[in-house]
Amino acid sequence: MKRACNKLNINPDEQNTSSPGVSGQAIRPLKINFVHMKKKHSAYLLISSLFIILLTGCAEDFLEKPAGGAVTVDTIFNTKNQAQYAVASMYEASIQSYYVYSAGGQGHANSCARPGIITDEVYLQSNVRWIAQNIGIDAYYSGTMTAGATPDIPGFGPHFLGIRRANLVLKNIDKVTDASQAWKDDVRGQAIFCRALQHFELFRYYGGIPVIETVLGEDNLKISRSSVETVVNTIVGWCDEAAALLPESRPATEFGQVTRLSALALKSRVLLYAASPLFNTPPEMASKVIRFGDGRDSVLCYPNYDKNRWKLAADAAKDVLDNAAAAGVEIFDDHQPESTGDTRETIGNYEFVWNEYANKEIILANTQFTNNDWGQGLIWALTNQCRAGCSASGIGQWGPMNNVPVEFAMLYEKRDGTNWTVTPGDSGDDLATFLEGLDLDPRFYQSIAYGGMLYNSSYGRLEYYKAGDGISDGKLGGTDQDNYGFALEAYKFAPRIENAAISRISWPVFRLAEFYLNYAEALNEFEGPANAYEALNITRIRSGMPEKTGLSQEEFRLAVHNERTVELAFENHRYNDLLRWLKAEEALNKPFHGFKTTAKASGGTTAWHAYTVSLFETRAFPKKYYYLPFPNEEISKDYLGDEQTWDGQNPGW
Repeated sequence: MKRACNKLNINPDEQNTSSPGVSGQAIRPLKINFVHMKKKHSAYLLISSLFIILLTGCAEDFLEKPAGGAVTVDTIFNTKNQAQYAVASMYEASIQSYYVYSAGGQGHANSCARPGIITDEVYLQSNVRWIAQNIGIDAYYSGTMTAGATPDIPGFGPHFLGIRRANLVLKNIDKVTDASQAWKDDVRGQAIFCRALQHFELFRYYGGIPVIETVLGEDNLKISRSSVETVVNTIVGWCDEAAALLPESRPATEFGQVTRLSALALKSRVLLYAASPLFNTPPEMASKVIRFGDGRDSVLCYPNYDKNRWKLAADAAKDVLDNAAAAGVEIFDDHQPESTGDTRETIGNYEFVWNEYANKEIILANTQFTNNDWGQGLIWALTNQCRAGCSASGIGQWGPMNNVPVEFAMLYEKRDGTNWTVTPGDSGDDLATFLEGLDLDPRFYQSIAYGGMLYNSSYGRLEYYKAGDGISDGKLGGTDQDNYGFALEAYKFAPRIENAAISRISWPVFRLAEFYLNYAEALNEFEGPANAYEALNITRIRSGMPEKTGLSQEEFRLAVHNERTVELAFENHRYNDLLRWLKAEEALNKPFHGFKTTAKASGGTTAWHAYTVSLFETRAFPKKYYYLPFPNEEISKDYLGDEQTWDGQNPGW
């Protein structure tokens, strides 16, 4: 849904490209296009609020040249009031959410696909894959992905747009005449953080990337890829700089702006990735991934394995935990483990964390699509409620089936801590009876919808079955909707409580649970599990799961990997976790299955979902997928490599 914007065109004295490569050709001049939003809520009338612009999404033309605009960068950075528009536009380009919504998202311009579609979290049937056409999901599943369509969303160039906007702020913020030095230092810390975050986003996809520390000008700049070591050290240094400038906490009116803890959190995530086998590769794991076998490998990994990198990661995670209280951040554990209803007071601890705007576990959130701000109706629920139509919730009336494979569902333990399995061909009379009878980890029921589930009191039970036993199709018919009868679906971040209200949902960029798990993982890798149990078990305890004890280092490694998978499910962690652990080929190179259901008379007023474990598709994950390919247009500019024998492309592409 587009919202009306009044645009102020501002012509800066800088030039720009979509990436750091310039091939001796003229650079297209760009403009700053600050946008004043037409306000819908009286509570947000103060223009001094950063998020009036940040959360609108209307600053997309921030750096495009206007027709004859006379206002300059110096004008914009003359006053605090005007400079805040530039800061807001920097945030808009730098801090993503991964909501499923109608104005962008993972792939298509009207995307309804979760980022988990490239992992084992979510599977799209062939008849709805058009919603992810920009990432070439068919080719990705079959192992034939090309450099022309990859899972880097929003794309290679937009990362550098965020970096450029941050560098523009850093270059010009001291020009503001009516702001205190404390305010300028705070903004400088925010800009350093945003620049670091977008470099990390590139690093997690590609490995070593060009490091951009200034606003690129008209010179013929060719900034090649830096080594993994240089990229990591640079980002970590920026995080330290930002942390020294940013406040420990902010008032509620500034929720969504970065704090000192945000910078520490990014540092922790970067160092955890850097210590992991993809970049810090033990010799015995080298065969799991394609490498060049020469000096070019410096852009793919460190030259040697060093266990002490895990110590750096553990220390960085501990810094987050030690500084959380001063920022007002703690694990949410105020409710019961189970969700017993569909009100704010009756949902479980885990469901509350992603249903409560600005709850105490959140370190940094992207608040872009909530009624508390400017988004109206842009989150698309991916459950049958949305497909059936629920006009009262204002969330749209269409949605594809984001199927959860059985293989992923089985990663959720039973409530007693034991595992459960099904095999292809297994069947039963009613899926809900089967799944509820397993008494699984409460986080399963608070994240994954299934046929026969009582979704909420206003909608009732989900009808995912195909026709059978004299009963018509449930809500799975239609050309573009999933009409195969599969009946397991992700609903985390889809409206359910309080009549499917969207106003309380915000996307967690960082939440504290991640850093307990970062600490547990890193400490175990460095010294073994003896001192890591408390960090592993804190999320299990708040969800009513038994504590892990008495494990070997390898058993603990498997336990923390699984706990991370469950706790952070559908929050855009699984893809990079599988990559950095060098487990993606094992987890994704195989057949995937679902619970395929047909209606069965129950003798009551609702039908059963008779189920059979059936094949979705056999997927492929070639080893070259561990590093995404750079786009062909970037390779053709001849700046990523050595300009002689190597074009800078990752191996295998």
